[in-house]
Amino acid sequence: MASPTAFADPRVPLDPALLAQIGRYDHVTRLPNRLQFIEHFDSYAQSRSTSMLVLITLADARQYNETLRALGMAFSEDFVRSGADLLASLLPDSVTIYHVSVLSFAVVLPVQDKTTYPAVASEIAKAFTSAITINAIPIKTHVGVGLVPLSAAQGAAESLRAALVAAQDSRNAADGMAFYNHKSDAAHLRAFRLLADLPHAMAATDQLALHYQPRINLQTGQCHGVEALLRWNHPDLGAISPAEFIPLAEQTALITPLTDWVMVRAMAQNRQFIDAGHAMRVSINASPVNLSEGGFDEVLLHHCDAAGLEPHHIELEFTEGTLATNSACAVEQLGRLREAGVDVALDDFGSGYSNLSYIAHIPADVLKIDQSFVRPLKEPGDEDFLLRHIISIAQGLGFRVCAEGIETEFAYSHLRQLGCQEGQGYFMARPMPAEALLDWLAARR
Repeated sequence: MASPTAFADPRVPLDPALLAQIGRYDHVTRLPNRLQFIEHFDSYAQSRSTSMLVLITLADARQYNETLRALGMAFSEDFVRSGADLLASLLPDSVTIYHVSVLSFAVVLPVQDKTTYPAVASEIAKAFTSAITINAIPIKTHVGVGLVPLSAAQGAAESLRAALVAAQDSRNAADGMAFYNHKSDAAHLRAFRLLADLPHAMAATDQLALHYQPRINLQTGQCHGVEALLRWNHPDLGAISPAEFIPLAEQTALITPLTDWVMVRAMAQNRQFIDAGHAMRVSINASPVNLSEGGFDEVLLHHCDAAGLEPHHIELEFTEGTLATNSACAVEQLGRLREAGVDVALDDFGSGYSNLSYIAHIPADVLKIDQSFVRPLKEPGDEDFLLRHIISIAQGLGFRVCAEGIETEFAYSHLRQLGCQEGQGYFMARPMPAEALLDWLAARR
């Protein structure tokens, strides 16, 4: 065997056979790795007996990274080795365990029926519900068990990917197991495609657009502002709801340029509204990610100045989740924007885990009541207990109150009687392109 010094010296040649063996085993568990699984796949798939690929993931990536950060690399590797040992204790000696990624192991099991879970898969899922103890510290696994019937037509790499999708889905299953589901996989692939196509959409001139929904003063009936709402018309997939693609963008670095895209165009459009004689405020939605990044307030004010607007021509909307993401940074930036003259609105109030104790301390001018409180108002006698008290508390704290989701004449008049100052909803106007909004405003004159 070569000495440690020899291995450390790049000038000393290594035995090619030894290198080949090193590349076929995982260095942490010493188990056959993904390369060996791919090499052996055809023999499994072409066997006369029916086989099932079972993929076991010990934890999700976030949990593992937290363990790594808190306890170190050596502890995390001990966790993976202990998981491999537990798995081996549940399987016959004749079954080869492949360590196919940092947290994932694959085994191929002969089965009689490819539509039912093998008994050993259930045993694995149950065994990993208990914590794994490492150096007297119990670590809770969040295991996933995914299953895919083996087929030579599918191939090794695609079989592993499908099994991983199933393992991820299994974390939401009561028994901790899941077969590969094409619909679930299609949703993941669609999400990946949307993220891949979003940069092209921002660069194109015919995909992303802003529609504007009027905000009405419920006491006077006047339109004093609009909310800018993003729309995406994908060239192949058609209309994509912002409720689908914006949360995806928030999980990546794309949310920053996307919000920037919205700010630049919404402010330029508001300049045109004002030049046409419609003095109003444009409301722009900010992601929690935006307000957790230092300097967002400076970027917004720069765009405002570049568009020839005053800060009071802008309103920034944020949700309760923003304060949970990075409370200190968000509060500081919102405070600076208010000092500069930008109105700030707390959006969708009541849709999350609203805590009345913190409302008095948030840096906002407007509280927008979530439409779930407003839409039930269809006729006299409909429940309005919570709505009435939210309006009273908010106004007592000095907020202007805006109701979202006004869809009936009764809701409009009832909210006005309750003292709600502003509202938006389909009863007054749906979101519309800028040109249609100008016609709508002209008609109201």
